[in-house]
Amino acid sequence: MTALDQGTPRFSASAIREFRPGRPTEPEWTELLESLWKERSLLVDDFLERFSAISYGEALVPEEDVYRTAADTMDMFLYQMAGLELPPDLQALPREVAARRARQGVPLDAFLEAIRNDFRVLWKGLERVARDKGIGVLVANMDRVLDAVEGYVSSIQQAYAEEEARLTRNKQLYRQRLLSRLFNAELGGSRGVQDLAAALGVQATGTFEVLAVTLDAVAQALQQFESDHRTYVYENTGVLYLFRQQRKGRTWQEEGPGFPAGYVPDVEGLDAVPSAAASALVLAQQKRRGTGLATLEDAWMGIASGLLEQKFPGFSSPIKQALDKCTPLERQRLLEVARSYGRTGSIKETSEELFCHRNTVVNRLHSLHEVIGLDLTVPAEAARALVALSRYKEFAS
Repeated sequence: MTALDQGTPRFSASAIREFRPGRPTEPEWTELLESLWKERSLLVDDFLERFSAISYGEALVPEEDVYRTAADTMDMFLYQMAGLELPPDLQALPREVAARRARQGVPLDAFLEAIRNDFRVLWKGLERVARDKGIGVLVANMDRVLDAVEGYVSSIQQAYAEEEARLTRNKQLYRQRLLSRLFNAELGGSRGVQDLAAALGVQATGTFEVLAVTLDAVAQALQQFESDHRTYVYENTGVLYLFRQQRKGRTWQEEGPGFPAGYVPDVEGLDAVPSAAASALVLAQQKRRGTGLATLEDAWMGIASGLLEQKFPGFSSPIKQALDKCTPLERQRLLEVARSYGRTGSIKETSEELFCHRNTVVNRLHSLHEVIGLDLTVPAEAARALVALSRYKEFAS
């Protein structure tokens, strides 16, 4: 006698189920199923033997779980093939098994491979109880076996996908709650920072890089990075903040994300990320065109100009009024030479960048001096001129 027949399975107690087809309209098929019911522990043994060749990868599934599931599944198939109503404890079996395997981290492909062995197991069992005289009945009912197994597979696939989606939503929700704590200064001291870093899977004292994305670029950034587990994404009041641990030789500045954003690298420590994000937002708001990253090196003049205008209204007005008297072409050339020379500090490099003779550069710098009254070759005057000129979009482009 087998463990199932004796009511003493090798692990936990098995549910007590009765298999009573009643008055069958197909007595020969029902007789086969009744015979197989009495030997159903052999079905489980056959399944477990086949299952041993299937890998669930790193997923941890207890042996008792595999055995109990196999026993319940074989019972379910026999009820279905006999056209019987499932007992209450088997009605939700596909959903429960699929959800459990998803939570255990079992890959769906490996899970389905194991399930599809059920057909081979059932067919072999039916052949065994049919012997020679029942083979014709067995072949005539092959579709019933296939339908039972494939119906189970379909139910498993749907339930697994639903559970996987739920787990993903819960994981994303948990991650967003952690990021909300970070960006809303709910860290609770150094210990809180350590705990938050551990929950996020980063080093509390690591080096990070931060992006701030605004306007139309938000949707593009979300699409590009929402599935990147190494990038942490937090959205607040229409601004998208992204950060990740900085990698040597593979920073966002070197890779170029392909959308406009404010960028702050070399952020020391997880607790410094929120203030870096605020700085990145200031840089993003200075980004007027293009798809590159706005850095402090690029945007400091525009930021300084805005601050000076707040404290000293009309700070840039004399220079703007003087340039506005020039023709559009003349103003464009003066702004070009100011931008290039202000960045390089070199007549030679400026001439190469603007594709003109050195003397042309010197003459344009002299013309700019005459127009605005500030000499870019004098550092103190150059600083004031560049800050004021940054308010021109032609200069910042």
